[in-house]
Amino acid sequence: MTIKRVILLTAAVVCLAVLAFCVVRAGSASRRVIRTQRPGPAGAELILYCGAGIRPAAEALIQAFEEDHNVKIQATYAGSGRLLGQISSLQKGDLFMPGAALYVDKAIEKGLALKDSKRVVAFFVPVIFVQKENPMGIRSLEDFRKKGIRLGFGDERSCAVGKKTLRILKKNGISYSEMEKNVVYKSGTVNELGLAIQLGNVDAVILWDANARHFAGSGEVVPIPPEKNIPSTIPIVLLKSSQYQEEARGFIHFITSEEGKKILKQMGYTVSLPDNNAVPGT
Repeated sequence: MTIKRVILLTAAVVCLAVLAFCVVRAGSASRRVIRTQRPGPAGAELILYCGAGIRPAAEALIQAFEEDHNVKIQATYAGSGRLLGQISSLQKGDLFMPGAALYVDKAIEKGLALKDSKRVVAFFVPVIFVQKENPMGIRSLEDFRKKGIRLGFGDERSCAVGKKTLRILKKNGISYSEMEKNVVYKSGTVNELGLAIQLGNVDAVILWDANARHFAGSGEVVPIPPEKNIPSTIPIVLLKSSQYQEEARGFIHFITSEEGKKILKQMGYTVSLPDNNAVPGT
């Protein structure tokens, strides 16, 4: 064998060895990529239509649920009436949690929600909320008739607290027309009523007890006596359009469990009422 042939053979062996090494490295790298980029199991993403007044508690409940489940929850917050309109027009989503039971009942009547899934989450107790130190001396619903009082009410067409306000006035024999001249502001959500007090735009509003606690630094609560009041049920229901019914029912179970009630209490929400304040169907 000539020196030239030996050199050529040696070079060929070296090339083959280098090629084999590269193939092995490439395969190893490919396997590493597959291991490090392997996705976890795909989780469901639920759509929750939630009343604006429930937002603080809903956010805490959602966070707690997501931490323990492979589920994400996308929440839309607005007035309960507005949310019902969205559900009806969009025909998509998984859960509906408004500020009063009548909206869930309407959703069931319209064929948008499953009746057997309806549960009570908590309760809203309406209160009169006034400016700090109550400069207008508002002590009762009857004082809403006073000349010069600036009132803020929820818009009964879009939010639960607006409808509830009218029912409370009617229960107490107070005609809305008697105080209509004093109503200077109507809100689309209950939170906007608290903001109106905070900004000094009104002297008094009717809002939920839980929301009044959120704005405690800006105003004071004037309780409505139980015999004159009408508490509101906070319900939740599964929508027929849900693509993840098992996961959605899991969320319903969680927020109505003892763990869920503990979170609601911590956020200042009422989870039970005295017998004389029972509010079936409200």
